[in-house]
Amino acid sequence: MSDPIRITRTDGVVQIEMTEPKSRNALSDAMRDALHDTFHGLSTDAQVKAVIFTGSEGVFCAGGDLKKMLENHKAGLVSGAEDIIPRMKHLHSWMKKLRDLPVPVIVAVDGPAYGAGLGLALTGDIILASDRASFNASFCKVGAVPDGNLFYSLPRMVGLQRAREMFYTGRTVHAPEAKEIGICMEVTSPEALLPRAQEIAAQMTQTSRTAFGLTKAISARSLELDSDTLLDMEAQAQSICLTSAYHKDAIDRFTRKEAPRFNFK
Repeated sequence: MSDPIRITRTDGVVQIEMTEPKSRNALSDAMRDALHDTFHGLSTDAQVKAVIFTGSEGVFCAGGDLKKMLENHKAGLVSGAEDIIPRMKHLHSWMKKLRDLPVPVIVAVDGPAYGAGLGLALTGDIILASDRASFNASFCKVGAVPDGNLFYSLPRMVGLQRAREMFYTGRTVHAPEAKEIGICMEVTSPEALLPRAQEIAAQMTQTSRTAFGLTKAISARSLELDSDTLLDMEAQAQSICLTSAYHKDAIDRFTRKEAPRFNFK
């Protein structure tokens, strides 16, 4: 069997591509294990400066492996909650590693991102979509609740009312609407999608890893903490950043009227 994902590295940018389009990159056991190992490995890799996460051949990820789920039911392998919870915890373990990476994570969605695949897409910092991308929280169609951290991520991106509407109806949101309501940042042609993700990732490699990681960690909690707590976190984070070698070099470049190391365009 071929590997379910393909990993390439270029100048600190790690590109992860799910490579089972015939199954719509469903989260089979092999795919789950490969993503688990990959994201756990990246979480301790100091050489990583940015991550691109994508699918292949016009498919991002269709979510859970429904055929395997049916086989498990028929084989009597699923009899109660005790059979499901370990699989959910396994899913959560590597999704948390992806979520908490202290570097930019750019997700390039071409084609369907359904169910847990939608949750996977929304784990990124920047979500780009091709004009044939589609998004669907389809769990209600199979009598399930949203997973893949969607209870957290989707309401924060589109608002509670719109998130509930997607949860309750399981309707498909196509790329133009996805951009309008905040699921993705940009929409491109399929051909331009990956080059655009690579362009953003390459630029982001020049940011301060320390400042980025702290900004990401604090902003992730900005909707659940009070202002005073966030001010305390801001002060602590800034005390770290303003004494860093990166900051000292940046202000030195500014005073010499030199181009900054990081200047996103």
